Amino acid sequence: MTDCLLKLGCSRSQSLCVIAFALSTVAALVHYGHGLTEASCSLLSSQTRFESVPLSEECLVEAATKAGFQVREVRINIPRAAHSQVPFKSVDYDDKLLVTLKEQYPLQKVVSSARDEWTSQLLLKEWVHKAIPGGNPRVSARHSLEILKLAAQGESFYCTHYTITYVECALALGWQARKIGVDRKHGSEGMESTHHGVAEVWSNQFGKWVVIDAQSNLHFEKRGIPLSAWEIRSEWLKNHGADVDHMVGVPPKVIRKNPAIIWWNRSHEDETSAYFWLYVEDHAVSKGAEEPTRLIFPQDSANAGLIWYQNDDSTHSAQKHMGYLKNLFLSTNRIEDAYWTVGLVEPVLTEVSHQSIRLALGSYLPSRSGYAVSFDERDWQPVKDEKSLHWTLKNGKNSLRLRTVSQGDAKGPETSVWMRLEE
Repeated sequence: MTDCLLKLGCSRSQSLCVIAFALSTVAALVHYGHGLTEASCSLLSSQTRFESVPLSEECLVEAATKAGFQVREVRINIPRAAHSQVPFKSVDYDDKLLVTLKEQYPLQKVVSSARDEWTSQLLLKEWVHKAIPGGNPRVSARHSLEILKLAAQGESFYCTHYTITYVECALALGWQARKIGVDRKHGSEGMESTHHGVAEVWSNQFGKWVVIDAQSNLHFEKRGIPLSAWEIRSEWLKNHGADVDHMVGVPPKVIRKNPAIIWWNRSHEDETSAYFWLYVEDHAVSKGAEEPTRLIFPQDSANAGLIWYQNDDSTHSAQKHMGYLKNLFLSTNRIEDAYWTVGLVEPVLTEVSHQSIRLALGSYLPSRSGYAVSFDERDWQPVKDEKSLHWTLKNGKNSLRLRTVSQGDAKGPETSVWMRLEE
């Protein structure tokens, strides 16, 4: 696969990321049989209303022309959203569990010193890492409130408990997060599974899902860009993770360390191998028997026809993964079903009139509170009518910037358009 599987919406300071994403998105979608296509931008007979199509450079030029201008220059950065066809259940920002979590623990204080969103997400990782002792659990706990309470009493926990805690704390802070299960490639003989639980948090800063291993205070990077589980897998398949940095801690005190997973004991094998198999839990927060969790299980040419085994400690042998045995796997060969995008503004051109156009805005963001807009590099303002955003055009330079805003005030990746017009 590629460096930035679903990366989009970088700032100017991240221009190298934009180039990497542009190349990787095309490669990823072509690999899965979903080539990029531009929607046509035909006008209705009234010549004032566009058929509802995603905003593109072609449509923008046609609209500006219909509005009475000649387009001398245009620059456009519209992140292309990916949508899953497999249902995923997030959780409301005002869910009782999340509200209680914020009341009982100083989550905002934990991240308050961060210079940006990514540093905030790493500070939360380190806090969870320090709050929970590692070891074999003697008690049962299903949610972060139970885990943190028992951890403060000296109880120890597995990787899955760190993951649950990070995901629920991230949700409480307004970020989207989910639980991931990963494992190395191995056969059915012996105790060869390294089944591991980690979190993925949606990074608005990088426009992608990123692995967070709070048990080891760890994340992975390539050339300074944090990686998702699928990207780590791709790096291992390509060259056994030779280009991947294993990063422990939070800048400026972050260190490169390999191996960095605290329980890793396979000296002949890079720990990125632990990401060959992976699934995404289809519930951000477990509801138990009330809503059984199933496992979104992406398939490609590397794992097609293979069977995922797990260690069976009771027999000191291996058995098929519980996803097969309990019919939990939701298998898919669409990478978008596991790696959908979050919080990307999807503008649709709806109408053009003299010196103005109108847009309708859409987005997948479960905790969205609204949209923000900036015209001509002015301050961000809330969008009052997301179904009909009016953009007045003028002679000279025109710019439009859009982003989503979550209920936790997280700012989504930016969409931007710039034109130089002449009447």
